[in-house]
Amino acid sequence: MDRITPPFLSQTSLALRTSPATTRRAKGRPGLTTFGTRDEREEMQPAKDSAQDLSKLSIEDNFGHRFFIAPHRHTKTLYLVRHGEGYHNLAGEPALGGSRENYRSEKFADAHLTPRGWAQCRALKKHLDSAVTHDGREHVMDRIELVVVSPLMRALETAVGSLGGSDMPVDPTPSRRDCALMMSRNAIEGVRPAHAAIKTRNEGINAQPGRTDLKFLACELCREHIGLNPCDRRRTTAEYKDAFPAIDFSEVVDDEDKLWGTMNESNDEMCERAHRFMEWIMRRPETHIAVVTHSAFMAAMLREFGATDQLGCHERVKQETHRWPDNCEMRPVVVVDPSGGGGLDPMFFPGGKTGLGDFDDSTNV
Repeated sequence: MDRITPPFLSQTSLALRTSPATTRRAKGRPGLTTFGTRDEREEMQPAKDSAQDLSKLSIEDNFGHRFFIAPHRHTKTLYLVRHGEGYHNLAGEPALGGSRENYRSEKFADAHLTPRGWAQCRALKKHLDSAVTHDGREHVMDRIELVVVSPLMRALETAVGSLGGSDMPVDPTPSRRDCALMMSRNAIEGVRPAHAAIKTRNEGINAQPGRTDLKFLACELCREHIGLNPCDRRRTTAEYKDAFPAIDFSEVVDDEDKLWGTMNESNDEMCERAHRFMEWIMRRPETHIAVVTHSAFMAAMLREFGATDQLGCHERVKQETHRWPDNCEMRPVVVVDPSGGGGLDPMFFPGGKTGLGDFDDSTNV
């Protein structure tokens, strides 16, 4: 797929759309126009808090700000979640006392979450169960319309453990398996802890017309780096479907993992996959989507689409965007698609004659 840089991303277009009043000559460098560099931003006075103070700011004061407005239907809010701690992390991360050589061990093939990984999921779930909007009127879980999850064990367990329903005392009967996001499992020393079955989620979601249980959808495009580490080789979808009955695996075409071992993805190749994933996301009807994925893939997405110098982003914004994600970290981001690939926006109202349509206002005449 050819990469075409959208016009609003290029430094040239920024220069063309920036008026002379919003640019400065660099000190001691005649003729050089700058666009809100870090050094110049640091010379600016601290931002004012009140609307009255903001109204006093001149165009010159705002020279470093970059804003981009697009119709709402060309945006998505993604809640990016890295999986919780897996047994491969425990053995392979030097910060946790492990060695990176252990990532090549078959012992950690498609690793499960550790007990601490499950605890991280419960902590995120508690946060989501209590998180509300700034005015306190809307629950954050009321916003999430879909959970997209990588088809690897640690991501699937993280998705159901943090975004799913409560634990079930017993497994459901065969005829009711679709009410369980995950079936119970016994402990295997050094491989996985025991865990109860987890039911689908509808509690905490306000009643809305046509809305039922929160949907979970597996997608191969957001899996971890495709290389030679056994921890990144998935199981068959048949095995996953048996363990996670209420997760939809229809987007995972092949039963067996036909990607692992066939390549060692470069950064460019992973960014290419991130492009295809984002195109798939932007074609979906949902606006607020949780994506449970992996650190390397999330980092590739943020490198490819995140804050850049070309957008005039402040250093703090770049650092916040590109920081490596921690286990079970959730990072909400907004995606803008300037190519015009968005769907219908239920909040849009056309106004005028079209807006009147079949509207009957006779009672007010």
